Amino acid sequence: MASEQDGRPAVRIARLWDGSSPRLSRRSMLRSMAFFALAAQGAAACGVGAAPPTADSAAPDGSPARNDVDEPVLNFYNWTDYIDEDTIPGFQEETGIRVVYDNFSSNDELEAKIASGAAGYDLVVPTDNFLRRFLRSDLLRPLDHDLLTNLDNLGSRFRTADYDSGNRFSVPWAWGTTGLAYSPARLDTEVTSLSAFDLPSAQGRSILLDEARDGLALGMLALGHDPNSTDPAELDEAVDFLLELKSGLGQITSDVIEPLSSGQAPLAQAYSGDVFQAQEVNPDLVYVIPEEGGLSWVDVLCIPKDAPHAENAHRFIDHILRPEVGARLAEAVQYGSPNDAALPLIDEALRNDPLVYPPEDELARLPFTADLGPEVEARYADAWTRVKTG
Repeated sequence: MASEQDGRPAVRIARLWDGSSPRLSRRSMLRSMAFFALAAQGAAACGVGAAPPTADSAAPDGSPARNDVDEPVLNFYNWTDYIDEDTIPGFQEETGIRVVYDNFSSNDELEAKIASGAAGYDLVVPTDNFLRRFLRSDLLRPLDHDLLTNLDNLGSRFRTADYDSGNRFSVPWAWGTTGLAYSPARLDTEVTSLSAFDLPSAQGRSILLDEARDGLALGMLALGHDPNSTDPAELDEAVDFLLELKSGLGQITSDVIEPLSSGQAPLAQAYSGDVFQAQEVNPDLVYVIPEEGGLSWVDVLCIPKDAPHAENAHRFIDHILRPEVGARLAEAVQYGSPNDAALPLIDEALRNDPLVYPPEDELARLPFTADLGPEVEARYADAWTRVKTG
């Protein structure tokens, strides 16, 4: 589905992460601002450059290398605005493994890199529905559970999830929901429904996420359809709805944090944690699951089949699964933690926030984005292209 774009705002920084870098207050600024500050520290703190070099990808007999280059390096490819500033320095200090950290802006970008077989990444973070695509394309290696001593810290929901039951190929990084962000002061009303996009005060300034499944789900939900519908007629109806909606939008983009925090956008379809980060700068913002419903999703850690340092990737995954590390990550990114052992350590206000950890009845209105199979996924990609270009 190469035409589909999805994800969070893009910052393409490949760098060697130095644990001696100054630590920034996680509550004082957006994660994106923290990344630019870290990158600006200079050569003594980080190296900015191209993606990591690729190790030999094949064994002498021509089979894929089971690899492991014996060097203390981990090449990590993650979404932007999506890590605690202490995570990598803490791992480096404890293990002596040097982390080369790079960011991507969409699952499609990630898939293209990994499918090329020449990216050299050891650890990547796809979303759950893309994980199944990666598995169909044989892009991942199974996890060695003997190296994951903290795996039992995961909640049962994430050990039995249908996208990877038993965590054979993945371990969840964070999870969240897709709903609406809005400014009561700017819109001069409370928002409870997707009909808010029709408000005069939202015209020309609202945002629709630039991601096929999320964007089309908004159209499906507004029309009372299942956001995972496989019905071509319903998909066409969603396209028509979004084309009409598009005339009153400000923009279609996945870069929602800055427009929300600056007040430029008074209404946006958005990922939950992005809104909570933007609230640190703009406390007027409110996040809501509209009455029509929304989506749930999980981003997962997994190891590409040709990873040159797979054992180091396992060590990082096990590090993340430690309760104190998982708790700090959750507090930094403002998304739900899949780590049950970390929950008691997470700030009580965050842990008890129903927008971060929705109750069971609310989760029923927030289905996961289903993998609909190659044919239907391609249909969604084509439908999104019609929305974007129509």
